[in-house]
Amino acid sequence: MKTLLTTSNPEESVMTDLARRGIYALPAAAILTAVPWLFILSHPSVKTDPQGYARSVTSTGQAVGAYLYLAGFMCLLLGLFALYGYLARTRASSWAGVGLIVSVVGIVLALPIFGVVGLANQVLADVYLGGHKDVSAAMVLMAGGTFSDRINNYFGVIIYVSLFGAIANAVAVWRSGSLPKVAGILVAAGFVLSMSISPFIAWAGAVCLLIGGVWMARSVSHAPSAAGARFPETAPVAS
Repeated sequence: MKTLLTTSNPEESVMTDLARRGIYALPAAAILTAVPWLFILSHPSVKTDPQGYARSVTSTGQAVGAYLYLAGFMCLLLGLFALYGYLARTRASSWAGVGLIVSVVGIVLALPIFGVVGLANQVLADVYLGGHKDVSAAMVLMAGGTFSDRINNYFGVIIYVSLFGAIANAVAVWRSGSLPKVAGILVAAGFVLSMSISPFIAWAGAVCLLIGGVWMARSVSHAPSAAGARFPETAPVAS
């Protein structure tokens, strides 16, 4: 009786295949989070034209943009989990775990504030259009670019947390030896910049996330299974 080394494991193969497909969620997130800024930039100034701003915020396009943005963050989550699923089977598994946990914390912190700000803008706009012009001051404080200090401080925390998670993910990709190092840096930069409340910074992040995400996804698709390389099995074979 001899013992042969084999790497066939259906469960490992399925998980690796899911990770490879899931990384394409990263460039999808870039597109979905970039498009809504087009709707936001089309808004009139809340300071000089509160009536036009209120009508714009309550429009169908604004609602579509908000849902696209939410879908983008969902794709970002899926892409990060897929990236971890691949890196967890490499020598950079520890860094990948830290990167996933901290990045998820950053997204979890960001989603409520984006949702609250978007919904609050619409509610205040409805009140304003209903004849209560005194809420215009509140609309100014909730509008992008003129956020109150409380909201700006909260976004500052999100940026710092996201930066730490992005650095950990970039280090994991760098140390894995199985993914393009530059793609890891681009994805990390794109992740942080996408958390910005400035449209042009967010677009720069979307470009980084799109290029790095596609590059990384294509590399993973053509790479040998990391699972099979790390978790070999032995199977008895008759001599």
